[in-house]
Amino acid sequence: MELEIKQRKIGKLQTLSGLISFLVGLISLAVLNVTLLLKTEEFPAFFLFQLPILGFFLGVIGLFTRNRSRLYAWWGIGLNSFILVFTILMFILAYTINAKP
Repeated sequence: MELEIKQRKIGKLQTLSGLISFLVGLISLAVLNVTLLLKTEEFPAFFLFQLPILGFFLGVIGLFTRNRSRLYAWWGIGLNSFILVFTILMFILAYTINAKP
């Protein structure tokens, strides 16, 4: 008996909203790293709050497509949710530091 090898279509089109969500996550992650490395006083709220929220919703929209790959949508949701959780936890833990006892 021979095993039949199924040919996968390599040229599957990715969803546009999932791809945009993934790219927004990468841009937000880069801005987060630059902000932490340079130790800037100003915190770019647009790149670390509004843009990841937009990317998260674009990823969720990208999940509701048919006959297309949802890989970029899942990656976008993961990256954007990580950035949001990290930023929120960073602010919460920063408020627990008592500078003057």
